[in-house]
Amino acid sequence: MSAEKQIEKEIREACVFLREKNQTVPSETIQFMLDASLEKLKNIQQVKTYWFDSWNRKGKTFTKKIIALSLEQAKIIFEDKYPDLGYDEPYT
Repeated sequence: MSAEKQIEKEIREACVFLREKNQTVPSETIQFMLDASLEKLKNIQQVKTYWFDSWNRKGKTFTKKIIALSLEQAKIIFEDKYPDLGYDEPYT
């Protein structure tokens, strides 16, 4: 799966999550957010794969792959997915 397709999938999953978990947000608003996000994704030139060298509290090391639009987004995604892992500065 390409990086763009992966991010498109994650955007769609986020909108489904909002629809299911937050009934106070109108469907039209969520659809607008989805459409705007997908349009923005089409206009982005470079989606990158970031690699994180990471470790757990027992000292076991891992290399994790995060696909993101920016380094800042990659760090946020990593910290959300792997809250118990420490990491060095990611690289591409």
